[in-house]
Amino acid sequence: MERNFKSNIYKIYIFSFILGIHTVRGVYIPFMMEWGGLSFFQIMLLQSYFTIMIVILEIPSGAIADFLGRKTGLLLSAFSIASAAFTYSIIPNFFMFLLAETLWAFGSALMSGTADAFVYFSLKSYGNEAKLAKILGRSRTMNLIALTISAPIGSVIAVVISLQFAMTSLAIIYIGAFIVALTFKEPRLINNNYQQENYWRIIISGFKELRKNKILRILALDWIPINVLIFFMFWSYQVYFAAIYIPTLAYGFILAGMNIVNAVFSILIPILLKSSKNKKKFLILINLINGIAYVFLGLTNTIPLGLTIILIIIAFGYTRYLIFVDGINLQIESENRATVLSTINMFGSLLRALAYPFVGLIVEWNIFIFFIITGVLILFFTVLTRSKSEYL
Repeated sequence: MERNFKSNIYKIYIFSFILGIHTVRGVYIPFMMEWGGLSFFQIMLLQSYFTIMIVILEIPSGAIADFLGRKTGLLLSAFSIASAAFTYSIIPNFFMFLLAETLWAFGSALMSGTADAFVYFSLKSYGNEAKLAKILGRSRTMNLIALTISAPIGSVIAVVISLQFAMTSLAIIYIGAFIVALTFKEPRLINNNYQQENYWRIIISGFKELRKNKILRILALDWIPINVLIFFMFWSYQVYFAAIYIPTLAYGFILAGMNIVNAVFSILIPILLKSSKNKKKFLILINLINGIAYVFLGLTNTIPLGLTIILIIIAFGYTRYLIFVDGINLQIESENRATVLSTINMFGSLLRALAYPFVGLIVEWNIFIFFIITGVLILFFTVLTRSKSEYL
């Protein structure tokens, strides 16, 4: 019995790795615009819809996992995401893509929390639950490795075969995750110390915590707006590549490099923050780097310089949230930490959902002007920074 549940841990590594094999991520914008025939504005409408659906589906998907079991939840999640990829690759049509985003949102919401709970119960079955953080860290590392390896492969498939087949390949790969999930063993345990709370109860609790804690509000307001602006690089960089005539074949290879830079600076930023004598100045410096980098990106169409600036934004922008983690941890009790982080992340998601259509319109108008506007907004919010060194 113990061996069966212990095997769940190795299988979850494989499961995470397979779900990280994303053959479309590096060529997503060409897929949507060239094969799908969508405008960038329509792509952003889909992403706004997807983000809102993730929030809406958190409750029913969590109930499904609790009622049917976490193995079943992971099975349905993998099947739903695979079905979404298949739906995307059938016919280029906005409403088919809307259905695909619905399936993908359901699968993602179902995956949220369910995988972590499944690992916890598996470890609990043989008294090893203390290793939960270590196991989850390894699982996410496997996912990142797969993302990095698969990005160039996806570009090659898109150019050598077709953009459509890059998406079809993704669907076939995700069926592999479904097959792995079939081999999971469902631990039959009472929850004991592990509780998967109602999503909206978490949000309400987190909102109350933010309302009564001034420092948490300051940290959240300094964290969210700039991070949302930086995140738009995720959707706009491929449009920029097309504008400066980088070939599609190179997209995945560049994305792999971006993932590696992200991983390296995820380690470096906390070290640099810890060694900084003035953490507020460090935060402001990071903000200025990102704001100025975005402005300069909007002023260059030179490939080497443009790529260098993008990597700077990845290095100091994608990892910026790490500056706030310790400060938030110091402000709240350990049992409320996940609650507050979930609430802050939800506000960030809703802000992105509201901004996506405007991003779509501006990028369609002029990608270079979009970068300049984004940089100026980052610099504007930097001026409003209220965090103090002792908060961080």
